[in-house]
Amino acid sequence: MQSVIDDLSKFIELKEEESEAFRKILKFKKLKKNEHLLVEGQFCNFGVFIEKGCIRHYYLIDGVESTGNFFFENGWYADFESYLYGKPSRLNIEALEDCDLFLAYKEDFDKLVIQYPVFNGFLREMMERTIKGLTGKGMSMTLLSPEERYLALIKHRPKVVERVSLKYIASYLGVKPESLSRIRTRITLNSKS
Repeated sequence: MQSVIDDLSKFIELKEEESEAFRKILKFKKLKKNEHLLVEGQFCNFGVFIEKGCIRHYYLIDGVESTGNFFFENGWYADFESYLYGKPSRLNIEALEDCDLFLAYKEDFDKLVIQYPVFNGFLREMMERTIKGLTGKGMSMTLLSPEERYLALIKHRPKVVERVSLKYIASYLGVKPESLSRIRTRITLNSKS
């Protein structure tokens, strides 16, 4: 649990009383590989901190999975549209590895913010990161070729390439697995010449 407080302290300056109050609202959850934390249609009434493991969020479009993003240890995630507006989620959250998670439920967090307004800064930081991530992915999908997207992934997010299966990486990049295999072969051949 200390890893949650340590990470939180990167965003906001916490007094001991505030750290202790945040600790009290956290709920520990283990998730096995391929298990879902959230399924489309459910309400995302929590934010999650990943202490160990990797999760992804994805959408089902005409029965086909489209991966939105990957999150690893010391990462935070919430479906903010569902979390903030109480709408059923349109996405799914799945463990790609066995995970140790800490959940902060909205009802508890809202009470915490009233008592300790410093936590508003953390919420704002998380929303800004979400917007930045969505904007970056949208620009990447629009402006870069699939090969350029894959090379950017290798450069900026090597954990994804090291720990996530090719079918999910292909889904994230918006290509078919066989197209990603050709891209990887081309990159390997070009690096040897």
